[in-house]
Amino acid sequence: MADIGTAPSRADGGVRSIARAVEVLELFDERHPTRQLREIVASTGLPKTTVVRLLATLESLGLIIGGGDSTYGPGPGFLRWVKLADSLWEVGEETTKCMQEVVDTSGETVNIYIRQGSSRVAVAQIEGTATVRSVVEVGVPYPLSTGASAKILLLDAPETVLREVAAHQPGLSYEQLKPQVDTIREVGYSVSHGEREFGASAVAAPIVGSDGRVIAAVSVSGPTSRFTADRVGRYVDTVTAAARAISVNGLGPVEVFL
Repeated sequence: MADIGTAPSRADGGVRSIARAVEVLELFDERHPTRQLREIVASTGLPKTTVVRLLATLESLGLIIGGGDSTYGPGPGFLRWVKLADSLWEVGEETTKCMQEVVDTSGETVNIYIRQGSSRVAVAQIEGTATVRSVVEVGVPYPLSTGASAKILLLDAPETVLREVAAHQPGLSYEQLKPQVDTIREVGYSVSHGEREFGASAVAAPIVGSDGRVIAAVSVSGPTSRFTADRVGRYVDTVTAAARAISVNGLGPVEVFL
């Protein structure tokens, strides 16, 4: 009888262990390809014994590799998942061609964003040709409360998502956010200046799936100093044309998950 009562707690403990393991893995990125044990302990706030146990488990699975000086990094087990993710989340050749045409026309960086819950994630990027350019990290979640692409991705989001986004952004209410999204829906594009990052601007337009839903956003972004009124007008034409072309041709393999 005791086993029945402890089953949920065991399940909860398993979920916590998974969450902690993911928390450790998320500490590694392009800027931090390796971490010292003391950094991991400090960043997670977990007891050193717990961190050591997590690292040992992850290392046994090939997801972490440890050095002799208490230095850790992502293990070779990720290699097969990297290849799998690249193939599953790849945009099609026609989409890449459209993105390149926007870069050639504007000189600015072009991204394809999708919505994941209350975040947006860039799944494809072609950097601009200018020396000073705006670049985000592909695969990294950004809030849906700021940025031109964020507002595009909210066009078909349920009310619960809009309320969640507004609740997590200081100074923003659902009553303020909803009219912004409605206006963008009417005009068919979005423009932002300094919302996500001071000095950065963007123009974005919706990519629509075969069922008529907004499944992604294509954006052009760069320093605000280059986004003059005249250029923004040209960028709007270029980006909305690219969005229409991608919508017609299909986004690519990634579309099956959207």
